[in-house]
Amino acid sequence: INQLVKDFNKDFIMSNLLLGSFDLHIIDTCNLHCSGCVVLDYLQDGRVTNTRYELSDVKIVMENLKRLDLRLDELKILGGEPTLHKNLDEIIDYLKNTNLINKLTLITNGLNFTPVVVRSLMKLDKLVISVYPFEEDLSNIVKNSYLYDYLKSNVKIEFWWQNTFDIYGQKQSNLEYSKELNWERCYQKDDCRVITKEYLFRCTTTYSEKKDMCKWDDRQKVIDFIESNIPLSHCNDCPFPPLQMKWDSNNLPMDRKNFYR
Repeated sequence: INQLVKDFNKDFIMSNLLLGSFDLHIIDTCNLHCSGCVVLDYLQDGRVTNTRYELSDVKIVMENLKRLDLRLDELKILGGEPTLHKNLDEIIDYLKNTNLINKLTLITNGLNFTPVVVRSLMKLDKLVISVYPFEEDLSNIVKNSYLYDYLKSNVKIEFWWQNTFDIYGQKQSNLEYSKELNWERCYQKDDCRVITKEYLFRCTTTYSEKKDMCKWDDRQKVIDFIESNIPLSHCNDCPFPPLQMKWDSNNLPMDRKNFYR
């Protein structure tokens, strides 16, 4: 009987678990000024494409999951720079207490590790620190700080090297592209899905362009959308992997000041 109960619980958990990683953008400001930011300057024309979410907005997203009896394998908190959000601690507490997320992750540039922020980050399952090509290696600075020892005692920490940015919509000259090849080679469909109050998106690109989304109105439709292995309509116009450019800043003196501070 115990084994039957275990098998039933396992089957139930898997039946309502959306596998992969999902992004939740909570703030549309940042303390870096990256040129060609794929979130805040997706079209590289200075227009912010992100949306700021307060705790009440985050609750609506989670209520959608609860209403459809669905859970997430991993949820990543992003910005902008999410540690700048004035209610970050409350958002993390709420998300941890929903029991709708297997793993809660936050992605940060690591330039706002105040004592208050660090106490909030301690509650995460994983912390990803983006490292940009300044004069010094941020990962070594962080690893040699007392905050790193404090954090890593409870949180898994990874470093993500950001030496280049993708230029979406532009092809590499040495590759063949097609709708099917773009879909097959794109990691975003599994690792960069985006959830909002209104829709789910399979990638950052369709989120930025508000295309190929799925509403939260039907449980099976959401599951089919996430589990589908059929290319999106936008894959025909989105060469992947796209052309890349070296990381640069629109305000390097200010970014250096923030970095050394």
